[in-house]
Amino acid sequence: MTYDPWQMIAGALVVCGASMLKGAIGFGFPLVAVPLLSTIIGPRTAIPVVAIPTLLSNFLVVRRGGAGGEGAGMVALLGCLAAGTVGGAVLFGSLSHRLLSGLVGAVALLYVLVTAGRLTLKVPAAAGNRAGHIIGVLAGLMGGSTGISSPLLASYLHFRRLAKREFVFWITMMFFVVNIVQVASYFKLGLYPSPVLTGALAACLPMAAGTLAGLALQDRLPARLFERIVLTVVFLAALNLLAGSLFS
Repeated sequence: MTYDPWQMIAGALVVCGASMLKGAIGFGFPLVAVPLLSTIIGPRTAIPVVAIPTLLSNFLVVRRGGAGGEGAGMVALLGCLAAGTVGGAVLFGSLSHRLLSGLVGAVALLYVLVTAGRLTLKVPAAAGNRAGHIIGVLAGLMGGSTGISSPLLASYLHFRRLAKREFVFWITMMFFVVNIVQVASYFKLGLYPSPVLTGALAACLPMAAGTLAGLALQDRLPARLFERIVLTVVFLAALNLLAGSLFS
């Protein structure tokens, strides 16, 4: 398999733009990059190609810091997320992807509508930590079996009313956990023949440029605009999940 110059240019632009969104709000890279790259190089290649630069993008965001005072509760959630991801990978062949995608999409969409109607309240830390165990397992099952967990995780963190930088840090840490399992599994399954691995490594360059630009943009985003962007991306992702569940 080889890539022609136009595929490489178009792919680089997609990766750069999607990673800029990731740097600015903490998620959205695979949600944007995988569908668009799939139209250029096909989904069988696009998914493993995106996985490696996603891993590096998560590292670039996490190393910037911003954990705040949420560490204790979030560490427990990360453990549940890891367990759920492994479980989702093991159950990959038996779970109904359409049903799971539909449920997560419905929950995320409901949360966006409730938030837009200003019906949400700030959740006490103790209650949020308890709910985090359940969210971690469910999001892990979703990520391990379908590769999509951001609507559920973003909704949970937004519901916790984290500060902008804490939100970006912790959602990236969650993706890091899922992504490490994902990439390791792809290598074990032999999904990285030389051309695909070369494409994935090459995609790290526009990804790095886009992520760093997004991080710079994040510092300049007003808190209210940041919240609106997050809700918009979650809303679009939820619609995509529901459409896939109903019409695929």
